[in-house]
Amino acid sequence: MKIAIVVNDNINILNGTTVRVKQLVFSLKKQHIVTIVTSSPKTFGDGLYTGVKVINVGGSSENWVTSKLHPTTLKLIRIIIRNVKLAFIIKKNKVDAIYCAHDWVGFITLYLFSKVNGYKLIFEAHSIYSEEYKEISSSNLGLRIRRMLEKFVIQHSNQVIALSSNTFQFYQKYNRHIELIPVYVDDELFFQSYRKQKDINFRSVGLIGPFNDARKQASLQFLYSNINKFDNRLRFSIIGSLDERMKMQNEKITYVGYLDSDIEYNRQLCQLDAVLVAESLATSGPLNKIIEPMACGVPVFTTPIGMVGLYWVKPGRDIFVFERDKLADKANELIFDNELMRNVGQNAQKIIKEYYSRNVNEKKLLNILQKLGGV
Repeated sequence: MKIAIVVNDNINILNGTTVRVKQLVFSLKKQHIVTIVTSSPKTFGDGLYTGVKVINVGGSSENWVTSKLHPTTLKLIRIIIRNVKLAFIIKKNKVDAIYCAHDWVGFITLYLFSKVNGYKLIFEAHSIYSEEYKEISSSNLGLRIRRMLEKFVIQHSNQVIALSSNTFQFYQKYNRHIELIPVYVDDELFFQSYRKQKDINFRSVGLIGPFNDARKQASLQFLYSNINKFDNRLRFSIIGSLDERMKMQNEKITYVGYLDSDIEYNRQLCQLDAVLVAESLATSGPLNKIIEPMACGVPVFTTPIGMVGLYWVKPGRDIFVFERDKLADKANELIFDNELMRNVGQNAQKIIKEYYSRNVNEKKLLNILQKLGGV
């Protein structure tokens, strides 16, 4: 099959959306001819895209569209321009199926042209669109528009793929052709990297970005606000892009910055004793910043909101989950218990291997495409 993956994001920069796209490309190009339609510059340094046609359509990511920093008129203009360009690209490039990666607005154009070009439409829902909007806005009009849009998208997709159990349960009432294929990790990269418990006086705790959007800075702001509550033997590594103006100067904090190498990112994770994910807003789906450390055997401290959608992960066994106001005290209490941390880390790696590995979920994805394409 000829498959186009449409993503309204820059695939040169790693985030939750683009990490998923990279996994999709790796899995799909084994059996199919893959084209990526993206909002990236035209230069690509990742060897993963060798042999894959990449088309830059421009546009603005969902984070840009929902940001309050930009006027509504400008947002609408850029959305319209992108969809017009997307229409020309789809008309010019004949495909058998389009895999729409959480591009809710772009889906409308893709749906209209599917009636002419005859391709199948697969929509991947990373989260519950309307529920996430409720977390960041009080506009009833905006919420109604998003509820109508998400219902239209789900109902008019030939196949829906949900990244979490709660997203699956929410959308299955609109479309019976829906499957759960969660966020999954690269088996070779993560599961081959086993870390050793370090017998030292200090402990290294990681916070994983990106932090270039106000909605993604909850863990960072939590650390800054509670830095004096954390044990003096804890050292924090901030991994991910961050504006210089957002950096707090403190002897407990080191800024690693953005890592464009998967191998280097993996190496940084394996040096950590724990990861802190102090989420305050539910994402309606599992986070890579939780899944990936767990795959390396690194224990994660998070909140009940932070682990929304982690269906198979059990608090206390595979992960540490506490309310935000107790998170610092619990980290101080538990992180120096070597046996407990080792057990939770090992359990985390086992559960990720069983449910969130590429080896398991890639088979589900390829089977869906086989049925959809009739090949």
